[in-house]
Amino acid sequence: MNEGETALPQDQTIEQILSSVKEALGMEVAFVSEFVDDRLVFRGIEGDVRSFGFEKDGHVPLERSYCKRVIDGRLPNVIPDARTYAETRDLPVTDEADIGSYAAVPLRRHDGRPYGTLCCLSHTADSWLRERDLSLMEKLAQQMVARLDQEGLL
Repeated sequence: MNEGETALPQDQTIEQILSSVKEALGMEVAFVSEFVDDRLVFRGIEGDVRSFGFEKDGHVPLERSYCKRVIDGRLPNVIPDARTYAETRDLPVTDEADIGSYAAVPLRRHDGRPYGTLCCLSHTADSWLRERDLSLMEKLAQQMVARLDQEGLL
């Protein structure tokens, strides 16, 4: 741990949490997003981010994102094949980022308002990706919220 850095519950940093969820789900990218006005801002990213067209602290219009649709209940938390799923196959971001599979869980502020999401993406479809994978993501999301809170970001 670097000087001035404080330990997380279970000594997890944001990068370690992202790496853990990415590896556990066998995905290419994991990220934590923040909803800022009408934008989705990438606050932390692990994996092959350039192949999706993302970068840390970069942003995309919130309304174009899968994440906003998950928070609103318009999309499920897990999409094994985004190219064949009716609600995502025609979204511009599916082609632009070449999204094959997707999983996300909401990150909420103390008052219940959404902060953003913890997400995983791959270019390939994953027929094994199921709701069961959300259990791990939800546990890691709790650690992520603790870390964000510790850093004064919530």
